[in-house]
This record gives sequence, structure tokens and C-alpha cells, in this order.
Amino acid sequence: MKRFSRAAVLGATALAAGLVGTAAQAQVEIITVTAQKREQTLLEAPVAVTAVTGETISEAQIRDAADLQTLVPSLTVGEFAASTNQTFNIRSLGSSSFNPGVEPSVGVFIDGVYVPRQGASINDFLSLERVEVIRGPQSTLFGRNTPAGVVSFHTRQPEFEFGAEGEVTVGNYNARVVGATVTGPLVADQLAFRLDGSINQRDGFITNVDGREFNNRDRWSARGQLLWDSGGATTARIIASAGNIDENCCAAPFSNVAPSELFAFNQLGAVVPSGDPHDGTTAINGPLATQVDTWGLSAEINHDFGGFTLTSITAYQNYEEDQVIDADFTTLDAAGARQQYQDYNAFTQEFRIASNGGENFDWMAGLFYYNNELTFQNETPYGSQLAAFANLASSLDPSVAALAAGLGLGAGSGIPAIMNTIIGGNNATGVGTLAPTPSGNAIPIVPANGYLGAGQGLVNETYNYDTEAWSAFGQVDWRVTDRFTITAGLRYSRETKDYTPNVTINDPFSQLDAVALGQDLRLPSAATCLAFNPGPPPSPIGDTCAFFVPAILAAGGAPFNPAVPLTPAQAANPAINFLLPLIEGSGLQFNVVNAPFTPGSRTDENVSGSIIFGYDWSDTLNTYLSVGTGYKPGGFSLSSNSAATGLFQFEEETTLNIEVGVKGTAFDNRMVYAIALFDQTNKDFQTEVFVGGGFYLDNAGEISVRGLEVEATLAPTQNLVLAGGFTWLFQNRYESYEFGPCPRTSSLTEPGLAGNPLFADCLATRVNQNGFTGRFNDLSGVDRGSPEFTGFLTAMYTQPLGNGLELRLRGETSYVSSQNLNGALAAMPSFEQDAITLVNGSVGIGAEDGAWSLQLWGRNLTDETYYRGTFFSVGTIGPSTNSYPSNPRTYGLTLRARF
Repeated sequence: MKRFSRAAVLGATALAAGLVGTAAQAQVEIITVTAQKREQTLLEAPVAVTAVTGETISEAQIRDAADLQTLVPSLTVGEFAASTNQTFNIRSLGSSSFNPGVEPSVGVFIDGVYVPRQGASINDFLSLERVEVIRGPQSTLFGRNTPAGVVSFHTRQPEFEFGAEGEVTVGNYNARVVGATVTGPLVADQLAFRLDGSINQRDGFITNVDGREFNNRDRWSARGQLLWDSGGATTARIIASAGNIDENCCAAPFSNVAPSELFAFNQLGAVVPSGDPHDGTTAINGPLATQVDTWGLSAEINHDFGGFTLTSITAYQNYEEDQVIDADFTTLDAAGARQQYQDYNAFTQEFRIASNGGENFDWMAGLFYYNNELTFQNETPYGSQLAAFANLASSLDPSVAALAAGLGLGAGSGIPAIMNTIIGGNNATGVGTLAPTPSGNAIPIVPANGYLGAGQGLVNETYNYDTEAWSAFGQVDWRVTDRFTITAGLRYSRETKDYTPNVTINDPFSQLDAVALGQDLRLPSAATCLAFNPGPPPSPIGDTCAFFVPAILAAGGAPFNPAVPLTPAQAANPAINFLLPLIEGSGLQFNVVNAPFTPGSRTDENVSGSIIFGYDWSDTLNTYLSVGTGYKPGGFSLSSNSAATGLFQFEEETTLNIEVGVKGTAFDNRMVYAIALFDQTNKDFQTEVFVGGGFYLDNAGEISVRGLEVEATLAPTQNLVLAGGFTWLFQNRYESYEFGPCPRTSSLTEPGLAGNPLFADCLATRVNQNGFTGRFNDLSGVDRGSPEFTGFLTAMYTQPLGNGLELRLRGETSYVSSQNLNGALAAMPSFEQDAITLVNGSVGIGAEDGAWSLQLWGRNLTDETYYRGTFFSVGTIGPSTNSYPSNPRTYGLTLRARF
């Protein structure tokens, strides 16, 4: 068995896996990767790729993909709402995970198997050999959903020599991690096995007012492998894996509490949020629970035919997830629990044939098949206090308060009460039923429990979403000379998606047509009401209608017959003119009802390609120029929120990347470096943005990203290794995005909106490309708000102590420049994230041969506070926001042993 590799641990990234040589001449060892689906060293591979070894991941205490970004500056990983809602971005490009119909722009592969959902890859790393982050479009060789890049996990294979490794970690927040692997022969030199298992548990970082803890860890993983070696031309590797996540994540305390919400909280007796997401507390009365069960089987078979090798990779994956979240993030029963269920079964088959090396040509060809059956369900009903909350919060608006007073409503009456009263009074007089209206429409009937009543809202949405795809691909390496190589590849893809929605929405308020109401509503007097309800006074109908009398008299009007259209004086009544902005701008229209949720099917075809010119100037300096295209198919939105813009499906996303790279070694192989300068354009970028009432889904025109990436590892002495890198995005903007999202659907005054030329288009409605009227922002030519600069620096120092012992000191720092956390670029402090600097470190002692080690470690040692994400609060009137806070300082002790 390969024992603990001292060299591999020293390196911060796999640009340099470690040191070899003597104390007098330290050298950097270059790692082997498979970024081109054949083994090459990092210097030979003509692509921008960073690889992090499993030993480095273990030493750095990286437990999931979100931590990996501290060692890979071009990679960012967001975590929102639930443990599984992790989004991978490379060079700032990636797709949100909130809408299951939108597949990732960064492809994730585990041991060569495509993983349809990034949430399925976040469980603890088991026997990891390395992680490769391949930047830029990789559609030629990797295929599906890789227009931004690839994150490829490679686990250690079974070995024919017995060995075992184990790890026990304890830390603050009651962290407990146990992991083990054992490998060895079942049949000498023919059949070997490996078994891995881990348990990761930790208390939560955030305490609720009722004592519950959120943002905890409670997960386990298991993996079993068999490796068969025929002793001749054939090898086979079979992998079975399973995992479970059962966590209370993720809390999003309020980061800004608007006066309207603060007033409502106080009046309704709710726990008032502190407005500081970093104080370790939150106040909700519902669950934040995520449970995920995954399992999978895969088989890789390789057969050497002499001149070429045939590879077959067959895989089946099952993913089942339940989420239950208190959507309003308060102690009020404003929004009922959002319950989501997702289940998919995915089958993949890949065949490849690749030459075994030749004088002038190497080639590869393959076929890929993919089938995925997905079921997604969601329900988000209104709670029993939503109407009361909306009344109180909206009553602070002067226009709302004036109208409520004119109607004779009491203090604290807001938009729902006004609608109940005005429309209810018309119901009582029979307008639209007993008497005609100018538009010929009937006045809607006020629901029995009033507008925004409990149980209304999104009753259920269920989608069955089947995907079938296949592709054929090939690549040729032509060594024109000993130094000059041309690599060219093509891939043809065809994909069909079948979509069957079943959506039930019961939301009478969101169904109101403000224009029709403005034409048809009447302000009847008590006398007019009585005419429709003969009988001795007092009349219940007359009492209800009497509320309108003050409003009529205030406008100088007079009682009128509801069958007669309004006079000009009456039409000028603010009670009528305010209805349209009252309804459209209230921010309370969460659902679009009677939308055309109809079954559909679509087929996308694409030809992607790449060409790379590589030149080896010497044994220590390589350069390349590449042009590559990427592709992600279109699809259907699995969210009723899409009805707000009429965008029920989205188009394919394509990428063009032009890149120049330099790789080499220096100082007698004590330094290895890689530099890439790229110009990447994404057309019809698939995006979704949360705007308060739901997610805005669209194809974002064209995005242009230009940048410089630098990575280097230096070994100045046998005992010291320095590694660092940075990504500088000097251009990152929307070249065209005519109908981008506004910060919120509300037209009420918001900080940073009025008077800001960036949002001038949001102050009036426009008609988008689908003919829907709404508030859209033209973001063409606007910077996307992503970090301009990200970088990291690590240092590893080892010192022999004698008697076979060794001291190891490790330090890491990472930096992310300022950014805007809102996809609509909302100009509010909650969304403007300052630059972040994180510091991690460890000190360890152990055997020089790696037989055992004891490590004291810490992450975020300076206890830096920042937001992982921020969004407009659900169901609010004012510009309140919630934020996902960063993890606090963590530390612990890890004991490892290898046999």
C-alpha cells in the first residue's frame, strides 16, 4: 500500500505535489492529472487546471466543497437555504441550485461519472486522491453542462497490499469526525478491495430563541470498491456508495429590518430580530431541516487491444431530498413551512477508445448516453398571521393610511383590509353580478378568510421532468514537430426533455386585476346598498357599505347607482386611482394564478469543439493557445414563480473561450508555475435571481469575462514550501441583458432605487420578450458585481525532531475583493460585501514515515465575519433583508494513523 506521502502533504495545490531530492537541492514534484481524459502532468496538460491532493485536503481540514475554494481562487461555492443548495462557480460563472430545472454550468464528476446535482457531491471526502478544477468550457471531452468548467473528484483505488488508515477529530462546537479506510487483496494480484466510511457531526453555529441549534453537521458516508486485474489486458473497478445528510440548515437571520416590518413585529408580539446575522442568534418558529439519501453504483472496465484501449463507464445514481424551511424566518406564522421534495434516478453510459501513444498522432473517440427521471414537489402556503402582518406593515405607508382612514377603517389597517372592504362592499351590492360593469367582468369574490388568509398561496406544484441525452465525441493530438502539437476535438450532442407540470395555486389577492378593478369598482353609499338588500335597518350589508361614505364625501362626490359609470370627479378620487399601484406595487403578490402551466417537450442539438496549439520552448517552458466552445442545453422551469415573467422555459447556453497559457519550472525545478490569460463569452447565460417574491429565471443575453490566472509553488529549501495564486477578472459584465431583474417587484420606495440611474428602468413597467408586463431592468453594459480579485497564499514548514519524529507548521490565507451579493445589483448595505481575508493554520507532530500524526488546527482564525449570501425578506413590504452568515472560528485536534 502507498503510505502517507510526506511530499504530497507539503504542497498547497497539486501544481506542486511536494518535494523530492536532498536537503542541498530541493525540487518540486509535478503531479499527474486526467484533465484531457488521459494521464498527463500538470505542465503537459494544455488547459487551465488546478489539482489539490487528498493529503493537502486532509491537512487543511477541508470537509466539503465550500472549503475547497480557499485553495482554488477561480472556484467559488455558495451555500443557501439548505445543506445541499451549494452552487459551484468557476471564473464567476455558474448556475443557482434553487430551480431544479436549471442544471449547473459547472459539471461535477466523481471517478469519471457525471453527477446531475451538485448537492449530491458535498458529503465528506473519502479516500480522496485529488480534486481537479478545470477552468473554461470543457464540452468536447466532458460533455454535459460544462460551459464554465469542471470539478472532478478522483478517489483512491483498491490496492493489492493490505493497509488501513483512520482519523479521529474533536473540535469546538462539539465537533466529532471519525473516518477510516481499509484496503487489501481478496485474490492475490487479481482482486482487491477498499472500504471507506466516515461520520461527521457538529453542533450548530446559530441558536434559536427556543434553544434549537441551526447550521449543524450530521452526515455519514460509505463507499466500497472492488478492483479486478486480469493480469493481462483487462481491468475492472466497481464502486458502490451511499450517504445521508440530516441537518438543520441553513439559518438566515435578518440583516436589515425595515421600519414597517419592525412595527408589525412589535404589534404582533413577535421576537424582534437583532438585525445582526453574526451575533449567533435567530428567531423563527418553524423548522430548518434537510434530509438527503444518496446511493450509487458504477463500473469502469478497461481493455487494452494493443494499439488502443477501450474504456466503459456505467453508472446508476439515486438522490432523494426532503426540505422543510420556515420561509419567513420569523417567529410569526406569516408564511407556512415551505416543503420541498426531490427525487431523481440517473443512468449514464460512456464508451471511449483511445490510442496508446504513437509517433505523431494520439486520438480518442467516444459515445455518451444519459437518462434522468426527476420528480420535484413544492408547497408554500400562507400562514395564519400573514394578513395581519401585511396590514400592519403596509399601514405605515402614508397613501395606504389615508385610504384606510377614508374608508373608516381602524388604525393598523393596510392593504389586505382595504381590499377586503372595497371589494367586499361591491360584493354586497352585487356589482358585476346583479348590476353590469363597464368592462363586463364580474367583481371578484372576497375569500371567506379574507385576502392573504391562512392556507392560501402555493398549495402544491409537482413536476415530472425526464431527460434523455446522447453525444459522440473525438479528439486528435498531432505532434507536428517534437515541440509543436495541435489538439483538435469535436462533440455532437442531442438532448430531449419532457416536462409535465401540475400546479395548484389558491391566491385570490395575486389574482386581482388592478386595471379591471379600477374600471369596475364602485364606492356605494349605505342607501344604495340597502336598495340591494330590502329589509329593516340596521342591515349588515348597509353597515359594510357605510364604510365607503367618508371616502366619497371627502372627494366631493355623492351617492350613486353602482350600475352607472363613475363621473370624472368620482374617478379622480384617490380611493380609485391608488388601487393600481396599491396592488401591483404592494410586494405581496407572490403567485401568478391561472398561468399556462402546460406539458411540454423540447430537443436541443449542438456541436462543440476546441483547438489547442501547444509549443514546448524547452524542457522547462510550455505554452499553449486554445479556442474552445461550451454548451448547456435549454430546459423548463420547475417553479411557479416563472409565471411572473412568462418564461416557463429557457434556451441553451453557449460559451466561447480564447485562452493563452504559460507553464513551466524555474530555479532548478524548485519552482513550478502556471499562467492563463482568457477571454470568455457566455451567450444566453441561464440565470435566476431572488427578488423578494420568488426567483426570476431568464437567459441573460451575453456575458463577457476577461481575466488573468496565476498559480505558483516555490520550494526555497527542503523544509519550506510556499504556494499561491490569484484570479483577476478585469472585465466581467453583461454585454446585453435587456430584460434583467429589478431588485424587487415592488414599486414602493427603496433605498438605492429612486434617483439611482442604474435602476431608472425599474420605476415603470415594460413589456418583455414574452409579452409580459412587469418591472425589468436593462443591465446591458453593467458590471455583474462579482469579486474582481481572489487569491491565496500558503506556507508549509517541516522540521525533523529526531527519533523518527517530525514537526509540521502550516499557514493559509485567502482573499476575496468586494462584491455585490444580489443578482439584480441592489444598492443596499446588506448586499454590498466588503473584501474578505481568511486565515487558517495548523501545527502537527508525527512520524516522518506518516505512520501517525497529531494535528492542532484552526480555520478562520481571525473570526472574520461576512455574508455567504443575502436576499430580500419573504413577504415583506419594506426593504428588509436576510443573510446567510459566515462560519465562525473553528478549531480542533486530529489524530491520524496508518498501517
